Amino acid sequence: MRAQLECFTCNIRQAQEAAEIAGASFDLLWKISQKVCALYAQADPCWTPAYMTTLAHQIAKEATGVEDIYYRFKRHYNRMALELYGRLKEFVASGENRLERAVLVAIAGNIIDLGVYREVDVESILAQVTSAQWGRYDFPAFAADLSRARTIVYVGDNAGEIVFDRILVEEIRNLGEKEMFFVVKGGPISNDALLEDAREAGLEGLVHVLTTGQAETGIDLSRAPLELQEVWKRADLIISKGQGNFETLSGRGENIYFLLKAKCVPVAREFGVPQGALILKRNLG
Repeated sequence: MRAQLECFTCNIRQAQEAAEIAGASFDLLWKISQKVCALYAQADPCWTPAYMTTLAHQIAKEATGVEDIYYRFKRHYNRMALELYGRLKEFVASGENRLERAVLVAIAGNIIDLGVYREVDVESILAQVTSAQWGRYDFPAFAADLSRARTIVYVGDNAGEIVFDRILVEEIRNLGEKEMFFVVKGGPISNDALLEDAREAGLEGLVHVLTTGQAETGIDLSRAPLELQEVWKRADLIISKGQGNFETLSGRGENIYFLLKAKCVPVAREFGVPQGALILKRNLG
């Protein structure tokens, strides 16, 4: 996905918010904003929104000297999600189609995105589960592909959210013998999940956990670790969570399913859905 005009102001805001969380003074916030604007003045129209986001956060990290600005927030949302885990499992078990409900839970968890929302509470998360507004819904194709798949790559997004992903992973494992890989970021970027978050969420032992090798929004497979590149090539099905991963993986030819909430206008426009709609969409290359 190519960056849109709205991406300029959105990512300037993200750099300012990240620096503010890191304790930056007004003068430093001003300098960070100037630096982001100067870099964006040279922006290429072919950049992805995710690349613009990465640049903004890198500037905030370098200027403040704080490598993992959202560390305490990630711990908080992992704990919050784990406290909801039992209730969400009950929701999945109470329906006729457990897989379908687990997909809904996983996508609802995509609301835990501190690049878009300053704060997310329990009731907001549960509202996503109980009153979903679907924009794209390719569940029949997803279920069919999933039943046939033997090797699955699941690309995670945010801390806290990956507890919701765990619920879907557990339902997929109930479908039969499958080789599953879960991918987290290789270094801190916003509140995206890292190896520590995968451990806290209880994913270790359920799946093979790999990293992108990058402290960046989304994923650049050409620079990913060799192990991930090899697994990706032989995967029958790839599950991509969140906007950043969609922005960097859309248009590829693999059998990818995008699971996300269309939280911003450009992504909603890309899918042709109302802003805020939930999306389960097969990539058609």
